[in-house]
Amino acid sequence: MKNTHRKRRSAWIDVTFSIAIIALTVSAIYLISQTTKNEASSLPKKKQAAASVVIDTIDSNYPGIKIITATSNDAYIPFAIQYPQSLHSPFNEAISKYITIAKQNYLTTMEENKKTSSKFTGELNISFETLSHHSGSYSFVLVNSSSTGAENGTTEIRSFHLNPETGESFTIADVLGRDPKNLETLSTLVREAIYNDPLLADYLFPEEVHIQTEPIWANFDNFAITDESLILYFDEYELAAGAVGPPIIAIPLIDINSLLSDRFQLLTEDTDEFAITKDPIKEENTATPSKDKESSSNQGNSDTTEDGTEGSTEEVDNGIKQIALTFDDGPDPKVTIQILETLNKYDAKATFFMLGSRVEYYPEIAKKVQEAGHELGNHTWNHPDLTKAGIAKVRNEINETSSIIENVTGQKVTAFRPPYGAVNKTVRSQTNLPVVLWDVDTLDWKYRDPNQLLAHVKGATKDGSIILMHDIHQSTADGLDAVLAYLQSEGYTFVTVSELE
Repeated sequence: MKNTHRKRRSAWIDVTFSIAIIALTVSAIYLISQTTKNEASSLPKKKQAAASVVIDTIDSNYPGIKIITATSNDAYIPFAIQYPQSLHSPFNEAISKYITIAKQNYLTTMEENKKTSSKFTGELNISFETLSHHSGSYSFVLVNSSSTGAENGTTEIRSFHLNPETGESFTIADVLGRDPKNLETLSTLVREAIYNDPLLADYLFPEEVHIQTEPIWANFDNFAITDESLILYFDEYELAAGAVGPPIIAIPLIDINSLLSDRFQLLTEDTDEFAITKDPIKEENTATPSKDKESSSNQGNSDTTEDGTEGSTEEVDNGIKQIALTFDDGPDPKVTIQILETLNKYDAKATFFMLGSRVEYYPEIAKKVQEAGHELGNHTWNHPDLTKAGIAKVRNEINETSSIIENVTGQKVTAFRPPYGAVNKTVRSQTNLPVVLWDVDTLDWKYRDPNQLLAHVKGATKDGSIILMHDIHQSTADGLDAVLAYLQSEGYTFVTVSELE
């Protein structure tokens, strides 16, 4: 009996123990599977949090040219790259090669920096301007600004050339008819222009100037040509100290017309106003125009002063010094935002003359300008010289820009600034907006130096001045705080151009 009971009890215990083990095993498998599932489900979130690169393609206002934009939101190694694309493979391959090398150099340097220190973030911005010539040829000027650490960043300018209809490129030799004597003459003129530039004078390396301007075709192949100027670009530290940035030398075509091959020679057509000498890189007039504030609503109640400024016949001196800060060619997703923050710091209002093409691309930035209480101005859709355009193009450039600014911001455009300061009776007749130029050119488009920004403001600003800057250059955003601090210390009040008028 006892033996039989033990056997039965032992079998029951064994069964119970086996069931318990099976239950524990099943529970363990379930827990492991759940953990694995949770880890797997977390992977997409990690990927979503990682940096992403966004590539956009839009049509430009130049036939046959698209704009490619690639941006990365990586907190440590961000970049924003914009470049042209045509219908012609050789041109596209040349542009792509330059962009690829520039981006890879930046990324490689930042990855090396990351191994030793993660304190400093980098920045790479490549943008471009399209300069057209009446021959149908385009010069594309790429501006490559990068920073990879605590030291100051670098800026490099490279030009590419294209006839968009034929796909042909062209060189400086083509521009000068492949004549070595013409090259020798250009060499002499460029040297003179370099030594006569007052902003380069204290920084030049004379031996390097001589070497880099010798009459060798390769020395002058980084260039652009417009209907007004032949523009030569040199590297930082190539001719002068880095404080002046990449030197840019513009030679008026009227001075070298006899050197040019037939297709690039000046057009001989009369204009109804004086000729204007343009600046490099498609920004503003190298001469400093007087303020030209003209509105159809003035009704003849203003006089023209000796410097060409239109103002009221009655002047009231109330002891308040006023100036108008103006920013052209934006908006920009980074630079404009930084400028808005600095303006807010000093409770300063400004006028932003926007390009319609950039408002179309960055509508949220244009809206932020309006929300900050600044005045919105029209700077045309794509920055052409309106004095060289037909009436229909002038009207479209102005009207389409006003329309998109008002649609995006809900605020009316109240002023117009023609690109390059180039304006004539035909241009004025196509808008009722006041035409606003400037009397203080900071030359921020040329020198890309925060210290030069302040130096030009100090040397030229007076009560009633309109100051020209651009909210597409990082150096302008970096130097603005010092400019506003100085002007405020001098007792100036910051107003919009309409308030100044």
